[in-house]
Amino acid sequence: MEAIWLALTEIVAQAEDPSRASEVGFMNVTTWAHSKEAAGAKIRQYLESFGWNLVSIEEANVVEDEGIYGEDVADMIERTRSNPRAIILGTFHTYKTN
Repeated sequence: MEAIWLALTEIVAQAEDPSRASEVGFMNVTTWAHSKEAAGAKIRQYLESFGWNLVSIEEANVVEDEGIYGEDVADMIERTRSNPRAIILGTFHTYKTN
C-alpha cells in the first residue's frame, strides 16, 4: 500500500548561473510510494529532469503523525496528501565543499 514518505536527501544541483560550479546541499522531499526504494527512485528521476543528481537519501520515513513536523514540512505533507502524483521539494540548503 502506498504511503507518504518524507526523505532527507543530499543533492548536487546545477547553479543558476552557468559560469558557476554546481552546488551541493540537502533538502526534504515528500512523495507517495510503496517503499523507501520506490520513493528514492521517484525522487532520483524527478531531480534528474532538472539536471540535478541525487547523491544519497540520508533518512526516509513514512509520515505517520503530521503533528511532529515543523510548519514547512507539514505544508509539504498536506500538499502531497492532496495529490497522489506529487513530489514536493523543500528548501534547498547548500553548504561549502572544499
